[in-house]
Amino acid sequence: MTGSAEEKTATIETPDGTFTVRLTCEDLGRIYPGMVRYTITVIRGTEVVYTYAINSYESARQGSLLDTRVAAEIVFARLAHDVASRPHIYTRPRVFIRPLPGGGTTDVVILQGSPRRFGNSAAIASWCDDEAARSGLSSRIFFLQEMDIRPCIGCYTCYNNGYCPVDDDMPPIIRAIESASVLVVCTPVYTGTVPAGLKAVIDRCQWLHAREKVLEKEVHARGLLVAVAGRRGAEPFVCVTRVVGMFMENLGIRPTGPVLVGDLDRVRDVEKIEGAEGDIRAALRALLAPRDEE
Repeated sequence: MTGSAEEKTATIETPDGTFTVRLTCEDLGRIYPGMVRYTITVIRGTEVVYTYAINSYESARQGSLLDTRVAAEIVFARLAHDVASRPHIYTRPRVFIRPLPGGGTTDVVILQGSPRRFGNSAAIASWCDDEAARSGLSSRIFFLQEMDIRPCIGCYTCYNNGYCPVDDDMPPIIRAIESASVLVVCTPVYTGTVPAGLKAVIDRCQWLHAREKVLEKEVHARGLLVAVAGRRGAEPFVCVTRVVGMFMENLGIRPTGPVLVGDLDRVRDVEKIEGAEGDIRAALRALLAPRDEE
């Protein structure tokens, strides 16, 4: 099965006009293996007044109580009955989405992943913010510990209509990353990986991945990871660099080499590590420099 195919159609004559209820099936295997999306659309005349979608990845596992196709057919039948019984409910469009903020786009987006508002990662975020200003670009730091970011619930609803049903502070982050030219992730190492707040944002950016794949919203940003750790050497950063690297790869963000600063259990203050600020500013400055289109 490729593309979109019409499965069922019902035409319903009512005192409020003629309605068409249509069930279509679309192969989304280009996104995930075996993903199929069923969409039920209610049309009054020529206007779409209601849309419901469900995909095969919403089921927890194969062999669940209801097959996705069966579930879609049940919704189709119930909608057809509801339209016939209560046509007045469908006389105007009913849209259930959470739109992203319309404005406030930023050149440089900085995710400050530490729960410490005035810690080392926050200091690094301020250096990056300042470097963007010196380059004449707009920037915004998202202090994640101050935001209401809930975990991804794995519902795959974002792959139906390109939006996330979880009601929290994620929309501005999604909008900012989608329009940014540079994304900077500033994070400490917590038990070998990123802090919980940053990991929640990384997981919830599946919403942005879905927007790219379903709505064809391309992300053009380049990426930079700046991480700090208490211990010396490369070993503390192994998991952090992989997690953030996979996060950027998933969104099509092109990362440059990370800046990794260790030994902070001993030194305590990143500002006291010789050359750290200069290295971080130089890494970001290289990303901000004008370049020919690739």
